[in-house]
Amino acid sequence: MAATRTPALAAITDCAVTAAAMRAAAAIIEQSALPGLSVTCSSREIAVQVGEEAGNAAERAAHVGQLAGIAGTHAYRDDSAASAWSSVKAHGQARGIPVTIFTALRVRTGGPAGTDPLAASPGGQVTAVPGGKLPPGWRWVTDLDDEPGGQQEVA
Repeated sequence: MAATRTPALAAITDCAVTAAAMRAAAAIIEQSALPGLSVTCSSREIAVQVGEEAGNAAERAAHVGQLAGIAGTHAYRDDSAASAWSSVKAHGQARGIPVTIFTALRVRTGGPAGTDPLAASPGGQVTAVPGGKLPPGWRWVTDLDDEPGGQQEVA
């Protein structure tokens, strides 16, 4: 007869794993010594958000990179193809528990109405994208970029 876990045992195990995730998250926070972190733990993962109170977009992106190093991974830019949303993100592990580290980026707007999201082509041309669907190979223009205009062409 196969052994089955009772609901009470499953709940105790889940709580123990969540507590381990919280200890791992605390170690990340202590090692980084960074302000402005919001941490969520479950029995399945740790999520660390670097909030706006931690600095401007470049500072927050650097914080994600620092935290990624602690988690044994690298940060990368994550642009949504379906909507005007972007972040700097990293996926790693802390004490064997999956960890996601991220900070949101503001997508710049422009175009005739001034409200369309801006995207950059692979060649660097900046264009308003009505409807907010990112063309393949393009990236959103965010608060990590220089102000639109000047050297960049805005269509």
